[in-house]
Amino acid sequence: MARNQDDNEPKKSRARRAAGFFARRGGIHRAFEASRFGADFIYDLAERVRPKALDSKGLTGRYDDGGIERFQEMARSMSASQLQRQYEGWRTQRSCFLYAGLVAVLAIPVGLIFFDISRVFVLGLVALFLFSMFRAVRADFFAWIIEQGRFGGFYDYMTSRLPRNMQIILPRRKRDK
Repeated sequence: MARNQDDNEPKKSRARRAAGFFARRGGIHRAFEASRFGADFIYDLAERVRPKALDSKGLTGRYDDGGIERFQEMARSMSASQLQRQYEGWRTQRSCFLYAGLVAVLAIPVGLIFFDISRVFVLGLVALFLFSMFRAVRADFFAWIIEQGRFGGFYDYMTSRLPRNMQIILPRRKRDK
């Protein structure tokens, strides 16, 4: 029985065989081109979703007149009943998210005592509470904008919504402007 010359050679790995296949077909440059294309795509995607730098005017207000003119410009095409419906919608949304947050935070001790829930479930409830509170504040902020009839800053909103004995302390560089 005669042995073939190939029997003496060790077996090639899959990677080497695949590399050889692409090299023989002349497609190795396509693999590098595809990886370069993918890297460029990921870079472009990362640039688009990168958060913008924090705008300090967003806290204190972007408009010199307090946003009154901009609000009037935006609301010019809306009737009073449409504005009222928008206001009621934001207030309803605020209430729904407040109740969802309340249920989430109350479910934590009840679940731990009576149902022996896992830590992951507790973390999920905490995340639901934080998400609900964020959305409730957002909805209340938009309702406040309609109440005031202006696009004021978040600082103005917080000073009008917080109890009068609480203060928001801005850094000195922001107060002097």
